[in-house]
Amino acid sequence: MSKPVCVKKSLVASGLVLALCSATSAVAQIKPAMVRSVDEPARVPYIVTGVPTCPFGNDCFIAGGTVPAGKRVRVTRIEGAFLNQVGDMFFALHLNTDRNPIAIFPAPAFNGFFFGNVVGFSQEVDYYFEAGQAPVLEVGCSAINTISTDSRNKLTIVGYIVDTTP
Repeated sequence: MSKPVCVKKSLVASGLVLALCSATSAVAQIKPAMVRSVDEPARVPYIVTGVPTCPFGNDCFIAGGTVPAGKRVRVTRIEGAFLNQVGDMFFALHLNTDRNPIAIFPAPAFNGFFFGNVVGFSQEVDYYFEAGQAPVLEVGCSAINTISTDSRNKLTIVGYIVDTTP
């Protein structure tokens, strides 16, 4: 007599599973609310690249434009390549043109064969610049050395720009 009881229990359990499955599928059909993240990457790419300005023999820089109202720039990478250099250098990310670096890194020289001594760097960073601010990438070397003014020298600031207002 226990067999019919087991059959009834399994039929009841099967019915509950089917009821739960059909209820779950009805819930899954509701459309999710649309949301927006103001810091979602790759919405509007931001890149500043070019031959740097060298106001002194041992210091060069490239400046991004001032971040407009209602926007934010997220800098994610800084890069540079300098050919025919005498020695090691440093590179620094600044807020505006202040000489107070947000981040500073070494950039050692190496033998680039037919390019002469080369200094190259590519550094991942994660810094935000708000409206009214501007990112500045600087490179420098010892005061006893000078930076080659080779027209192939490049500095690059990479990131993206996002809206800060809904």
